[in-house]
Amino acid sequence: MILIKKNKEPKAWTEYRQTPGVDYQPNSELVDALLKEQGYICAYCMRRIPCKDKLYKSNGRDYVETKEDHRIEHILCREKHDDKKLDYKNMVICCPGHIGDEDHCDRLKGDNDISFSPLDPTFIGTLSYKNDGEILSAKPEFNEEINEVLNLNTPLLKINRKTFHSTVINMIKQQQGEKPWTESVINKYIQKYSSKDKDGKLPPYCGIILYYLKKKLVSLS
Repeated sequence: MILIKKNKEPKAWTEYRQTPGVDYQPNSELVDALLKEQGYICAYCMRRIPCKDKLYKSNGRDYVETKEDHRIEHILCREKHDDKKLDYKNMVICCPGHIGDEDHCDRLKGDNDISFSPLDPTFIGTLSYKNDGEILSAKPEFNEEINEVLNLNTPLLKINRKTFHSTVINMIKQQQGEKPWTESVINKYIQKYSSKDKDGKLPPYCGIILYYLKKKLVSLS
């Protein structure tokens, strides 16, 4: 995960939620705003969105694609927090939540709440990654929810994070050659992998490389 910085809610959503008697019903302006805000990556697993997932049948060969290519997630679920169901600050956007064989992210979370938020820099500061791509928190209660409520360490998600990390590190090593990893060099790459490209997109799984680079930066001091 990376820190999500909320922008001002889109005008069309403001107008919608201020309409007397409305219930939660997302519109295209809301979806577009959340996608752009997050750089088109899932708020939890950091996959590229929008995308569609494959739901395999019992024979293990045939499948259907998910009808949705994204899910709007209420950090505090709307089923238990009616006062938060239209609150833009309570919303992030996620992937369809079924890469590989397991449900994850909002698809698994459902009506459950989590005690942390990807909008909270203190929480993001508790996160780290293992060499195999596993994401974990220094706080046991957060770590339990990462695994049990969001299931962010499925085999395929771990492989994807590890692969992205290895690919980027090898590329940087080739570019650096024998030149040392100075503070300015590391900051250059931190800026690169925390910035959106010309299409407004962040690199998928960028959280793991940012963790590695920031850890390397600390080791220089």
